[in-house]
Amino acid sequence: MKIYTPKDFPLDFETVITIGSFDGIHLGHKALFKEAEILAEELGVSPLIVSFDPHPRHVLFPEANFKLLTTLEEKLHLLSQLNIKQIALIPFTQSIAKLSPDLFVQEYIVDNLKAKGVVVGFNFRFGRNKKGNTEYLKNLGKKYNFIVKTVPPITIDDLTVSSTQIRYFIEKGEIEKANKLLGHSYFIIGKVVKGKGRGELLGFPTANLEIPSFKLIPVPGVYAVWVYWKNQKFKGAMNIGTKPTFEDKELSVEIHIFDFNKNIYGETLKIELIKHIREEKKFPSLEELKDQIKKDCELIDKILI
Repeated sequence: MKIYTPKDFPLDFETVITIGSFDGIHLGHKALFKEAEILAEELGVSPLIVSFDPHPRHVLFPEANFKLLTTLEEKLHLLSQLNIKQIALIPFTQSIAKLSPDLFVQEYIVDNLKAKGVVVGFNFRFGRNKKGNTEYLKNLGKKYNFIVKTVPPITIDDLTVSSTQIRYFIEKGEIEKANKLLGHSYFIIGKVVKGKGRGELLGFPTANLEIPSFKLIPVPGVYAVWVYWKNQKFKGAMNIGTKPTFEDKELSVEIHIFDFNKNIYGETLKIELIKHIREEKKFPSLEELKDQIKKDCELIDKILI
C-alpha cells in the first residue's frame, strides 16, 4: 500500500477520492471504498482514500478525551487487509479546520489530490464549522469539473452503521453487535509489557498489553478473544479491569493465551474480541478466582471454533 503525505502534493496523477476519518473502517466505509473503485475504473483514473491524522476531534476538542475505534496503525492494518492500494494521509490542523468549504475543495480536492471524482457518505460535511454538505460539494464539482457520488446509509438489523453506534456497543461490552456493524472483529493492537506475575501464580499466565491512551477499551470484564502473534492464531481469554480481588486501582488489559509458553515481552499482539463472557467481580479467595478462570477458559474454548 502506497501512502502519500503533503510532501507528495500535488499528486502527479488524477484520482477518484473518498475522504473522511474512517474511524473503525466499518461496513459504511467499505461501501464508500467500493464505490470509489468503481467510479475510478469508469473514469480511467486511480482510486485514493484520503484520511486525517490526528483525528479532527483530537485537534478541535482536546479536552473531550475522545476515544478511537482504530489507531492509525490499526487503520492502516485494516486498509491493507482490504487490499487498498493507495491512501493519502493529511495532518489535521487548526489551519485546515478554518478553511472555508470552497477553499478546502480548491486547495486539497482539486489542486493537491487531482480529483476527477469524489465519493462521500450521505451525511458528509466539510469546511469551516462543517458548513459544506453533499449538495454544496456537487455545486463545486460542476465548477471544478469533478463528479460527486453519494453513497446511502448502510443498515443492519434496522440500525444505521456508524462509528458512533459501534462505539456505543463496544462501551457496553456488546461486542457481537459491534462486530456485525464493523464487518470484522473489533481488535486491539498492543505491546506486551511486564505485569505483576499474578496470572502465573494462579496457573494462568497472562500477557499484559500496553495500549495507546486514546484507544477505545470495552467495559471491564472477561472476553473470548483470538490472539495473533507472528502470523500464528491462538485462543485466548482477555480480562479488562482493575483486578478487584487484589484491590488494584489501575485499569489493565491482560490476555491468557491458550496452549502457549513463549516469552513475548516487548512484542506486539493483535487481539480480536469475539464475545463478552462475564463482568469483572471480586472473589472471596484466590482459590475461587482460580476456579472461575478455569470455567471461563472452558467456556471460551467452546465459543472459539
